[in-house]
Amino acid sequence: MALFDSTHTLDAVDAADQNAVFEALATKAVELGVAADASAIVSDLHEREAEASTGFGNGVAVPHTKSANVSTPAILFARLTAPVEWHALDDAPVDTVINILVPESGSDTHLQLLAKLARRLVHKDFVDHLKGDSIEDVCALIRGVVG
Repeated sequence: MALFDSTHTLDAVDAADQNAVFEALATKAVELGVAADASAIVSDLHEREAEASTGFGNGVAVPHTKSANVSTPAILFARLTAPVEWHALDDAPVDTVINILVPESGSDTHLQLLAKLARRLVHKDFVDHLKGDSIEDVCALIRGVVG
């Protein structure tokens, strides 16, 4: 399975809060065969979020987890129909989400993917492309970053 491709995207997610975003991502992970238990993934994402917010700012969050509930590394991408509170670094709500899921044994992969994305998320033009480009273009953009 590819780390990231167009099947890993959710466009126009209607979510009232962060938990609903996590549920949508976890459901997609199960559909893709990345994980078997959506509720366990939601719990893992909340556990990680409790350590520190994954809201990077500019309306983007990168929730991530290294979990026994994940069978293969994957990145998911979601755009929300309306911003949700995320307790981001800039206190702005989030409308764009890049989710990193890796097996518990994949700590190097987890950190490498997070670092690659974080380096790009500080650039406004990159964020603008994530928010405004077609899903196909966003897929190409993210694949270009994570390899």
